Amino acid sequence: MPPAQPATSDDNGEDLPWLPIGGIAALLALLGAGFVIWNRRREAIVPEIERPLVAAAGPVDVVPLADALSVRIENEKLIRSAAFATLKYRLTLINRTNASLANVVIGIDLVSAHSGAPMEQQIATNGTVLEKRHEVPRISPRQSVTLTGQVQLPLAQAHVIRQGRHPLLVPLMRVRIDGPGEGALLKTFVVGQGMPDGGRVQPFRLDEGPRSYEPIAQRELA
Repeated sequence: MPPAQPATSDDNGEDLPWLPIGGIAALLALLGAGFVIWNRRREAIVPEIERPLVAAAGPVDVVPLADALSVRIENEKLIRSAAFATLKYRLTLINRTNASLANVVIGIDLVSAHSGAPMEQQIATNGTVLEKRHEVPRISPRQSVTLTGQVQLPLAQAHVIRQGRHPLLVPLMRVRIDGPGEGALLKTFVVGQGMPDGGRVQPFRLDEGPRSYEPIAQRELA
């Protein structure tokens, strides 16, 4: 019996393991299709962004106006005519807070000191109503505003203090500031002859005739 002949391949005489290769190709095709589908799904998913939590603003502390605002007074001169004592001033308001101050109203008048009246009737108090001289819509945080003007005292309404034979006038400049915050800012200054950075101030003599006085100084009454 003749020996069995080995199996032969196709016409080219080479072995083609098509079954294993075909299986691998099919598996790669499936993996490739799965990757494409997975990648498309991942791109289609839009990540959800959480809205940031904003803390509710707490209550704003109300600062007394006397703490929020400081006042600086500079008097240029006092002019005395036959009928009036006219004081020319420069007033600077300084916002000492980190918030704006709105609708600041300044009232100023000029009266005279009198030894026969209680001090509460001569200085600015919470019950004192003064004529409005200035109104400032807004003072920015840590900023200042400078205002200029003049205020008059009719000499017919002035109280005269006598020192021997000399009639003397001691003007009192009263300032009331209203605005945001608690209470009003109240100031009273004694106005007289002297250096702005000096010590005591001297009263004005009324027996010297009309004239102009400068330099002028003021001292705040505590």
